[in-house]
This record gives sequence, C-alpha cells and structure tokens, in this order.
Amino acid sequence: MQIADVVAGLISGGSLGSGEAVPSEAELRRRYRIAAVTARRVHRELRERGLVFTVAGEGTFVGRQDDTLPASHLTPRYQVIAQDLAARIRAGEIAPGRRISSQVALRKRYGVGLGTVRHAMSMLREAGWVSARGAKGTFAAATDQWPDPEVWHKMIAVTFGAGVVEDAPGDGPPDVRAGMTQRAVPR
Repeated sequence: MQIADVVAGLISGGSLGSGEAVPSEAELRRRYRIAAVTARRVHRELRERGLVFTVAGEGTFVGRQDDTLPASHLTPRYQVIAQDLAARIRAGEIAPGRRISSQVALRKRYGVGLGTVRHAMSMLREAGWVSARGAKGTFAAATDQWPDPEVWHKMIAVTFGAGVVEDAPGDGPPDVRAGMTQRAVPR
C-alpha cells in the first residue's frame, strides 16, 4: 500500500501523466527491494483505484485505457517489431540473404523481452520475410519469397484487427523507436 501511495502521488502530482508508463514490476522490485508478488499487488492496487490500466505484454499506464491511448499505440510490440523489420527488408536496409541481428541484439534495439522478439521473428518466418538456418541464425528471404504487400497487410489486419494496422502497402517503415520511448519507464 505504501508503494502504491508513492506511485499514486507521482500521478496526482503530475510526474506521471496520462498515457505514460508507470514503473514496471521489475523496476518496482529493484527500486524498492520488494518481492515480485508485492510489485504485482502495487499494480493491482493502482488499477483498483482507477489510476492505471494494464495492457498484456505492454505494461501499465496512467489513466483509463479507453480514454488514454489510441488503438495504434496498443499494437503489440512484437507486431510493431515485425512490421519494422519487414519494412527494412523491403527497403533494402537488410539485403536478401543477409543475417538478421541476433535475438539479444534485437531485444536491446527495441527494448523488449526475448519472448517478444521471438514472437516477432515467428511472425516474419510465417509470412515469408525471413528464414531460419539452424544455429547460423535468421536471414532475410530472397525477394521472390517475400509476401505480396497486400497479403502482408491483410495478414496483420486479420490477426490484429484492421483498426490497428499501420503498415499499408507502399508505406515507409513505422517509427518504432518513437512509439517505444513513449512507453519507457520514467527514471
């Protein structure tokens, strides 16, 4: 309760504004030297007070979900990463046959967990943007193996709902880092 009161004070004092990420459970554990279950209780208490909402796999944010973030900001990070990498392959930044950065490097680049990177890579493999070569890594597919842009667009639309698709055929790569820094935990 004491830590929930501290975070609630940051919200009421304006240090954490509407739509901003509140400290993650991991950050709460480090900052206050508390157990994981206690950190979870902090978030639950803040949700019960109506101060925050949680998006699975994304984090906990100030405000009410319906009023705070547009649907495009609630796009799962693995989808945003997959769209960014596909756009980089399509633009030639990652040449066909070239090795994609390691999962650890992608994790650091995008500021996400390993599971999120794995999910993004799985989506790219399924679509045909990349192929895995065992222990050698994952490589950009040859241009004749790329999905048709309209098929890629429809795949994302069907999987995640047409209202959250930002990678229409012919569009440039999404600004992934801008969307992610917006969610960064304030220090």
